[in-house]
Amino acid sequence: MLQPDFDSSPTTVRIHRCKYVSRCKARRCLKRASLIAEKTDVAGRHVRQIELYSQHCQIVIERERSRGLEISDRRNE
Repeated sequence: MLQPDFDSSPTTVRIHRCKYVSRCKARRCLKRASLIAEKTDVAGRHVRQIELYSQHCQIVIERERSRGLEISDRRNE
């Protein structure tokens, strides 16, 4: 059961390779997604994810970093 002070808002964005075939989820982009941007909460639990082309993922990284979220880059793992 969740505690009253439980905060599930995302605190970290993990970037890792997309290991399945998916189209980039950026508006009007027809390229194949090569990366996944996954937001996680304080406990490391998945909150949401989006499949992105590398250039669009870089935009997301910059935006989320400016919002104060930690970026965990796991592209080479």
